[in-house]
Amino acid sequence: MKKYLQIKMFSLCLAAATAGLAQAPASSESVQPQEVPPIQEISPNRSFPLDVAGYVDFRYLNDDAFQQHNFFRQYSASLFLSKTIGRWRFHSEFNADTAPELDSDGIHLIRPRPSLSVKLDSAFLNYNIRDWLQVQTGLLFIPTYWRTHRYQSTTLTVDEPMIDQNIFPTALKGGALYGDKYWGEGGVSYMLYGGVDQQSDFRETTQTVVTEGAHVIGGKFAVHLPSREFFSTFDVAFHRLHQVDRGGKPDEMYGVELQLRKSRFEVLGEFDHASLDLVNGVRSHIRQGYYVQPSYRITPKLFAVVRYDRLNRNSFYADQNSLARQSAGLTYRPIPSVSLKIEADRYEPQAGRLPAYYGVTAGAVWFFHLP
Repeated sequence: MKKYLQIKMFSLCLAAATAGLAQAPASSESVQPQEVPPIQEISPNRSFPLDVAGYVDFRYLNDDAFQQHNFFRQYSASLFLSKTIGRWRFHSEFNADTAPELDSDGIHLIRPRPSLSVKLDSAFLNYNIRDWLQVQTGLLFIPTYWRTHRYQSTTLTVDEPMIDQNIFPTALKGGALYGDKYWGEGGVSYMLYGGVDQQSDFRETTQTVVTEGAHVIGGKFAVHLPSREFFSTFDVAFHRLHQVDRGGKPDEMYGVELQLRKSRFEVLGEFDHASLDLVNGVRSHIRQGYYVQPSYRITPKLFAVVRYDRLNRNSFYADQNSLARQSAGLTYRPIPSVSLKIEADRYEPQAGRLPAYYGVTAGAVWFFHLP
């Protein structure tokens, strides 16, 4: 009880510290690589030296070890600091979380505790040469869709897909080249990046969590297809990553993403695959998964969303590590800065070897912008 009260006081203090600062958050999921939705669409404040925004988030979630039937509460708060001077832009993201096992991004700013972690999730310096050529360096997110658009103030779902943080690494210290180029209704976006992996990785053989520290190089290429006025958005992206761990064993990963939008309908889909611990071209095991997520805007404030996702964490132990989930939920935004979410979920643990069971997840998010 004492621990719960401490967590509750922590979340209330965060909310009080930002009271009265709420502004409209960005729109729901975007397709541009390496966008920062809560920041990009906010005009800079000329009377304050930094652009300050963020959100306070509460979630009631199911543990991703589905067979344990563990439900728990998570309180978190994210703070975004940005500054633009001419062609230069600095951006940083800080996150405090009472369920640190859910987020493998970032660098700990204080010694982590079982019920609290405070991290620097991202910090980079960006130079805009042209729209089609920009340079970034610092602590960056790997540009998978759900790392780029992971913000609870903009997503329609309570929880991320199971493939998020489980196949591609999440962040790196390094640099990137990226840009966009459009011709009429169509265009392309790209990102090339390299550096040192910062993901915390669970080692099944030793039952320990370590920071991988592997060298990574990768790229993502997206095509914004002309829709001939049938789709307002028709985007296809391909992502490729090569990673070498400290022991010299390489991993090869790729992913394919799809986003379709027409009027009130939207469909997101993604498939990711990893061939791990390659020796003489022979992989030790594979890890792969996918999701499909249709959504419908019922009214300007109410959205319906469903998702089917599946994850195989280790092909050697598929009967123990293959998970599936079906979700259906509603997201309600009574005002632009507040997002209320609820979902009904069906879980299939261990590739259906264990009986499926049902649960409910819920979330509440408040976005703010200073002043």
